[in-house]
Amino acid sequence: MIIGFMGYALGLKALNYFDAEHLPHRYWLILLPVLPTIYLVTTIIRAVSDMDEMKRKIVTEAMAFTGLATGFTCFSYLFLRDMGAPEFRPEWAFYIMWVYYFIGLFFSWRRYK
Repeated sequence: MIIGFMGYALGLKALNYFDAEHLPHRYWLILLPVLPTIYLVTTIIRAVSDMDEMKRKIVTEAMAFTGLATGFTCFSYLFLRDMGAPEFRPEWAFYIMWVYYFIGLFFSWRRYK
């Protein structure tokens, strides 16, 4: 917990430093987290393509459910926000996505059991 907080604090400090006016390449430095994301995506695609046919079908159905359910949830929350709900934070979509993935994985696994 403390290490996570320290990492978060250091990230905020780095973001404030990179946002300074005197750095000419600050926008390129902000894009550095995209590189591990690209690696993660290629690793996931490789892992799914190496699965046998049944596991691939289960995981693909769970991912399809995740994308659709997260999209509809985020879109529906716009109406709730207009009625006075708190502002939607972008990281909420990430957490919602994981919850929907495990729900979709469970139901897809149970169907092909």
